[in-house]
This record gives sequence, C-alpha cells and structure tokens, in this order.
Amino acid sequence: MITIRQAVLEDAKDISFLGKKTFDQSFGHLFLDREDLITYLDVTFSYQKIKSSMSKSHNIYWLVLDQESPIGYAKLQLNSPSAFIKNNNISKLQKIYMLNGTSSKGIGGKLQQIIFDKAIEEGSQYLWLSVLKENERAVAFYHRNEYQIIGEHPFTIGKQRFDFWVMSKELF
Repeated sequence: MITIRQAVLEDAKDISFLGKKTFDQSFGHLFLDREDLITYLDVTFSYQKIKSSMSKSHNIYWLVLDQESPIGYAKLQLNSPSAFIKNNNISKLQKIYMLNGTSSKGIGGKLQQIIFDKAIEEGSQYLWLSVLKENERAVAFYHRNEYQIIGEHPFTIGKQRFDFWVMSKELF
C-alpha cells in the first residue's frame, strides 16, 4: 500500500538516502567524472544538510512509502521568487524524486496534487521548478500537469554544465 505523508525531522535520514539514490539513478549516467557526482551527492544530500533544511519553516517535505519502505520524496519551498515570474505569491517545487521502478504507479500525480493543495493553502499563486532539459520524461510529466516553460538557466556541478528549463504553473 502506497502512503504519502508530510515528513518530520525523524525522516531526515530516509530523505538523505533517497536524495542520493534517486539523483544517482536519474542523472548519474550524465556525469563524465564520477567523483564530481559523489561530491555533489555527499554535500547536497548530507544528513545534516537535509535535517537543517527540514527545520526551516518555509521548506515542506513529503515522504512516499510503499508499505513501510521509503520510495520517494518531494520538497516545496514556500515564498521562493523566480526572476521569470512577476508575482510575489510564488513557491518552488524544489524536488520530486522516486526510486526507479516506482514511477508508473500514479504516485507522481497524487504527490503533485498534494503539493498544489499545500501551495494554494499557503497563499501561493504560482508554482515553479527547474528541470533538466534532456529529462524528457519529467518535462512531459510537468506539461501534463499544466506547467509551461518560461525560461532556462545553466547549472554547474563539478566540471560539468547542465541546461535546465524553468517551468511554472498558475495555481488559481
């Protein structure tokens, strides 16, 4: 049975693990230097960094469980402006990741709706995100959920540059 619940500080270890694992599964093959990836994972998804992030009131995390096993997570960052949107009531869908083999169960759509509902409840008029341009599956998922491409930006990890779409959705 799949359950989605808002994460608490005690979930930081699971989210740290999921962050490293799902990022590696999704993007590890794109790295020419595996050390750049390992360094990024160790810094970005360290237990302490996740725990610190979770303790901030503007960050909301969800954990997806299959039975009792964590299989995915999401992070919403409230009041997160974007240079591409001229509005003050904006939140960012910062992360939404699922372990390989779990994405065809309709979980993403359910998680997305929970995020929309929470962003609206918190007064956000727009939701935005960054998605790797070559991640066609994710881009298609966001298009199906009525996000529009509104810009682009580069992001460098180690020695590699990645190009991202900025996508947004008007919530109401």
